[in-house]
Amino acid sequence: MTSRYRLSSVVALTGAIILIYLVATLPSARAIVTVTNVPPEFSSLDIRSKSGLHYIDVVVSDYNSWADVLKVDVEVLDEDELQIAHVLYRQYSDNQTTIQDEFLEPLGQILVRDQSSVSRSTDPQTIRERTELQITFVISQVSGRWLKVTASDIGGLIAYAQVEYLTGVIAGAAAVPPLVIMMLAIAASVVLVSSRLRRERVGS
Repeated sequence: MTSRYRLSSVVALTGAIILIYLVATLPSARAIVTVTNVPPEFSSLDIRSKSGLHYIDVVVSDYNSWADVLKVDVEVLDEDELQIAHVLYRQYSDNQTTIQDEFLEPLGQILVRDQSSVSRSTDPQTIRERTELQITFVISQVSGRWLKVTASDIGGLIAYAQVEYLTGVIAGAAAVPPLVIMMLAIAASVVLVSSRLRRERVGS
């Protein structure tokens, strides 16, 4: 009776091991395993100026794949956070299988389409290459207080960022023309010389 019980246990254990192996190796079994959708996020957001145009570089990262990114909206807002201009990039148009790479402008006339661009890795070797989508919006200068950027994925999840945006601002620092810097330096020198002369007169 004991030997039969042991034999049955061995058979059952062997059967369980075979079943686990089949579940882990069969293609149909692998298809059951899914990754929970997570919101996209921004790897970087940079604003730069060149030749009178503003370049807004947005790098969106999606844990599943850059292919899960549906669109990226960029809005220029005023002091009261009211929309002044709105441009967007859409990776897909009517479906989620054919890449379109569309740059659209729901509000305003600031988008420079022929210079705006998008890049991604078609043969990813690293996690960064597999997950990141790089979009550059090129726009003409426009007065605004805030820049609002929203990334949406095909599952309806979004990432949101809002940064300060002012005409003449590059990467968050005021762009002061060289002539103004020179004039300020001359003015400071005059003030210092005048102060020194006064002190010398008082001392004499």
